[in-house]
Amino acid sequence: MSKKISPKDKNFLKPYQIDFGERGVYDTRNPLNDLTGKEWLFATKSVIPKSYPPDFSHELRRKHGGMKPPLLCKELIETFTKKGELVFDPLAGVGGTLIGATLAGRRAIGIEINKEWIQIYQQVCKENNLPQMPCYHGDCLQIMDTYVHDDSVDFILTDVPFWTMDKLEQTRGVIRYAGTSVKKPNPSSLKKFNALPPQSKDDWLHFIESLFKKLWNKLKYKRYMAVFIGNMYRTVTIQKNGKKRKISKYHLLSADIARIGEQQGFILKAERIWYDPSKALGCYGYPFSYVPSIVDQRILIFRKEQI
Repeated sequence: MSKKISPKDKNFLKPYQIDFGERGVYDTRNPLNDLTGKEWLFATKSVIPKSYPPDFSHELRRKHGGMKPPLLCKELIETFTKKGELVFDPLAGVGGTLIGATLAGRRAIGIEINKEWIQIYQQVCKENNLPQMPCYHGDCLQIMDTYVHDDSVDFILTDVPFWTMDKLEQTRGVIRYAGTSVKKPNPSSLKKFNALPPQSKDDWLHFIESLFKKLWNKLKYKRYMAVFIGNMYRTVTIQKNGKKRKISKYHLLSADIARIGEQQGFILKAERIWYDPSKALGCYGYPFSYVPSIVDQRILIFRKEQI
């Protein structure tokens, strides 16, 4: 029986291919990233069913409540950039994108409206011996043009505020004490991201429109933008026949973000779902009404293209 010849055999490699051993074969014509075909396969999965370790001073960063794992950010950055390229996060929070860029060997710029989050990012860098990427304090819509040039960014990675999620009173169900009838709310870890008043949904949509309009100018042609967004189940007031009524409903915020992105000229290329298996479930609505226990977040992938 003849021996099966591996396609990675040096004699069968194309002139533009490099064998990186266990990493797989790299195609030097790849203009987007430094991934081999084997690595590309996993980077394009539509679902990320993965928990990330509580690293990089997690207890300090979790004061934010909505921070993203630096290692997840690193993986996304490595999918959409090459070494040394520029990553931008206009809503930097406690620096998940900035730390991810550092780990990936990329440059990065951040903007954050809450000075406390910038200070936490700086402290995390000190505690973990990481170089600090520039992170500027202020409203990104007002100061972005000062610090980020048009057509200069290779990849945008950001986590937009989930409407009023940080402003509303929240719980993850209740805590019942054994042997007693005492019940207490089990509070959410999410903190107020900034000192701004709660937004109506229309105000939130207008903010996203203004943000994406500016981000279009900063991103290079044919490059990508990835946006974290979570869908919500919230109570709203509706009016019908002159009467107002409160009703709870599911808000598909990812669809709102996709629509606004395409209105501003971006092309939606993918929706990746990050499912964290370690996330705690909440028993909501039982036994009267079905209320989802949301354990996923969406990562919408846009590309700047001319139509």
